[in-house]
Amino acid sequence: MKHLPKEQRGAEALRLTIKTLLAAPYSWRGYEAQRQWLEKLLQRDAAAGSTRAERDAVARIAYMRIPFEGWAGYRVQELIKGALPDASDFDYEEELFLKEIDAEHPTALVRDQMRMLVGLCRAAGMDLPRFDATDKAYEDEAA
Repeated sequence: MKHLPKEQRGAEALRLTIKTLLAAPYSWRGYEAQRQWLEKLLQRDAAAGSTRAERDAVARIAYMRIPFEGWAGYRVQELIKGALPDASDFDYEEELFLKEIDAEHPTALVRDQMRMLVGLCRAAGMDLPRFDATDKAYEDEAA
């Protein structure tokens, strides 16, 4: 079996990461520009390679797209149902977000979406710990 040069292995790994991200069934709400950018990266010639900044950006997108099936013992649907009765008390964007995800019946939400949902649940009176959208281990790695 022929060994590929390190740069080519890295480029192929990056392309696989991008394909995996794009194939994930989770909503791209709020990430439309990132999705389009990832698609453009895939359209480039594979031999062109990538910059450190591009690799870092893909890693950040992958990190933020980690799905969560629930929080503090509640499944996503239970959290949605907990916040819905107070939807009219939220601002327009929050109410719209809540109604959209309720209509989608998701089983998991990506990091930012879960953070928003948990915040709405807390505002609706549910006794939940805050959802920290960052991960200490990831930040230590990035530093």
